[in-house]
Amino acid sequence: MRVLFAIMPSPTHLHPFVPLAWALQGAGHDVCVASYPDMVDTITEAGLTAVGLGDPVDLAAAVDDCAADRRLDPIIDPLVDPAQPGLWKVIRNILMSPFWMHFPAEGPASGERPFTDALVSFARNWQPDLVLWDPMCFPGAVAARACGAAHARLLWAPDYFAWTRSKYRTWLSGSTDGTREDLMAAMTAPTLERLGLSFDEELLVGQWSVDPMPADMRLPVDLEYVPVRRVPYTGAQAVPEWLHERPRKPRVCLTLGVSNRKFFGQDSRLPMAELFDAVADMDIELVATLNADQLASVRRIPDNVRTVDYVPLNQLLPTCAAIMHHGSGGTFAAAVAHRTPQLIASRPSGQSMDIARYVEQRGAGLIAADIESEDFSATEARAQLERILGDRSFQAGADALHEEVARMPSPNDVVPVLEKLTAQHRSRP
Repeated sequence: MRVLFAIMPSPTHLHPFVPLAWALQGAGHDVCVASYPDMVDTITEAGLTAVGLGDPVDLAAAVDDCAADRRLDPIIDPLVDPAQPGLWKVIRNILMSPFWMHFPAEGPASGERPFTDALVSFARNWQPDLVLWDPMCFPGAVAARACGAAHARLLWAPDYFAWTRSKYRTWLSGSTDGTREDLMAAMTAPTLERLGLSFDEELLVGQWSVDPMPADMRLPVDLEYVPVRRVPYTGAQAVPEWLHERPRKPRVCLTLGVSNRKFFGQDSRLPMAELFDAVADMDIELVATLNADQLASVRRIPDNVRTVDYVPLNQLLPTCAAIMHHGSGGTFAAAVAHRTPQLIASRPSGQSMDIARYVEQRGAGLIAADIESEDFSATEARAQLERILGDRSFQAGADALHEEVARMPSPNDVVPVLEKLTAQHRSRP
């Protein structure tokens, strides 16, 4: 069968898809990955066929523009939980951004979003049997509907969007006079009508969803999920010479991930100088995968700190006794795969905090304050790191978490499931 992946223009949205795409290719299926032109090189570097569509996009600017889109306020405002203001800000400004990016407001000032039309046109010509789409790439579902393909979301985090959609539908049904309008559906209407399509729930949440998160992290949403083990793909490069030998001291990785580089790389609040000073007399080797912007405040690199712009975690983590990171799904998956105890400097809401809590509950690590917040203490982070390195129970917890995740179906195991579901859901012979 032909399988079309549709993703947002960010490496962190491609990487969770790569091992499954390889598995489908290995089973003899024809696979290609569609995204914005910015992503073509990143896709082909992963050994996958790329289709660049539409115009280049600045994701950071898109998030800002989404934050200014007043159409989204009436959707989120009735659902705001005062106890979780950070979570609702993430949902409003990030997870709702696909509406702004792909379903423009009516009127001449709104402008068109060419990616949707280009993806629909490509799908109608290429005729995929299955479209697997990034949860933030709604045009994937639209293109599947336009060409009669089966389609599913490939998640990269807990399913916050479907959870929000479920809460919104509950709020809609609570109207005593039935006058509450489904504004999510309304925002899709002009584009769908122009393409000769009609709205239904599948265009927002898929016919099913492929879920790489551990079952205990799944949110209470009544949808069909196909579990798959997230096999970490962290890019490829030649192994640097300093990784040819095992370290003489406990090695600790410090990474803030690709997304933080894009959105927070020049943020002056990053206290790298304080963190380096705090660990300077520890009997460890700290490998900090940071770029020049993230190191801008640092005037002195201690002797026990090695700074590198980038090294794939799949190369680095097998030599590490611990990792300090920001709580992304990709870094979490890599740490779990390599049995590495984790110190997570998590944001107060969303995926980062959910992952941090899960790791701490499993005894595989600890939660630190967000490294970009005023609450972050380099001294406290050092104490937590010393605890992780000195208490063998954290390694035992990391081993147990690895075994738990390893019991999930592999990408190869999931291929026959996708074949069966595709046959059931596609609307053409």
